[in-house]
Amino acid sequence: MNMLADHSFIYFAPEPWDGLWRNRQQLMSVFARQNLVLFVEPRLHFRPTIAAFRRGELKPASLFEPLVRQVAEKLFIFRYPVWAPISGHPILNRPTRTLRRLALKRAMDQLGLSRPVVWFSRPDMIDLIDEIPSARLRLYHIVDEYTTYGNLTSEKQRRIKQNEREMLGRVDLAIVVSDKLYQSKRPLNANTYLVENGVNYQAYSAALHDPGLPGDLQAIPSPRLGYIGLIADKLNLDMLKALAEENPDWSLVLLGQARVTRQADIWQALQRLPNVYYLGLAPVEQVPHYVKGFQVGLMPYFQDKRAENISPLKLYDYLAAGIPIASVNIPMVCQFSQLIHLANTSAEFPQAVRAALADRGPERCQLRRDIAAQHSWEVRAEQLSALIHAHLVVS
Repeated sequence: MNMLADHSFIYFAPEPWDGLWRNRQQLMSVFARQNLVLFVEPRLHFRPTIAAFRRGELKPASLFEPLVRQVAEKLFIFRYPVWAPISGHPILNRPTRTLRRLALKRAMDQLGLSRPVVWFSRPDMIDLIDEIPSARLRLYHIVDEYTTYGNLTSEKQRRIKQNEREMLGRVDLAIVVSDKLYQSKRPLNANTYLVENGVNYQAYSAALHDPGLPGDLQAIPSPRLGYIGLIADKLNLDMLKALAEENPDWSLVLLGQARVTRQADIWQALQRLPNVYYLGLAPVEQVPHYVKGFQVGLMPYFQDKRAENISPLKLYDYLAAGIPIASVNIPMVCQFSQLIHLANTSAEFPQAVRAALADRGPERCQLRRDIAAQHSWEVRAEQLSALIHAHLVVS
């Protein structure tokens, strides 16, 4: 079927709209072409909010800013009121939760949102499961194995598992992005379906027709080995450091937000190397213009349980740009093995990069782009539309 039309969506998101763009912003942007969408930013917590005021990141004027802003004709962003954060104190929690609920209800009334499809994106949102009593359908979108995040204690892992089990037991529909997640979540909800991540194919097509490159990238010598996305402890930064040190004629370009904790010393050392260029977070509309200027796209993950469950967005971005890819061997890249140069160990990664550098012919470039076209966000929205429609008809 085609994409759903004339429906309402509420998406409870784990990050702000203007942060690093992931599948949620991309999908809601596509759905908002024909549906009314309210993207709900994360709830604020008392101590981080006070700290943000002290650092000057939040201004007193933010207490009076509108809670709803419009970013497209049918796409609206809701932020919870700064004056009603989660405090952790039982006496304050009840009134502030009521205030948050009323603020969201008022936004829904203001936009004419009735009987929406409600999306959840994290297991700790289980306390929001009944937040929208008029929901036509409740959907849980799982993009990671959340128990593998960071240095979680066994108690935190237990709580995540418990919340997720309860979430899967309460929602009408669960969507996962990898086969590994499908295998582990479907026993907890029979209405679990695999819909992988995708790419804004049109944005890459437009970028490839523009001969120019961003100025900061243009100044970096070729060959440029590029990485886009979150720079965090999921990446084998030691492997990247060795790659840059042993190949001084290669430029290593890193584009995205950095949140490194366990490997902080390695991250600092990596940035000090003369052939490593950290460009920070680029506006989402500029990302394709950077990626097309890479000679190789890198996927330098640790080969661990977290990587076993992911569907990397950057995989589809690199394919859409037509550039060759060097990656460690993780489950989700196997279906593209004819297009990706794989390293089974970190020691093999430089060899994979060399093979990728030699794989830049026009026919191979077009083949990668043809494959990417089959994984556009429009295709993903149609797949999701079919699943949602089927459940709405049954209900």
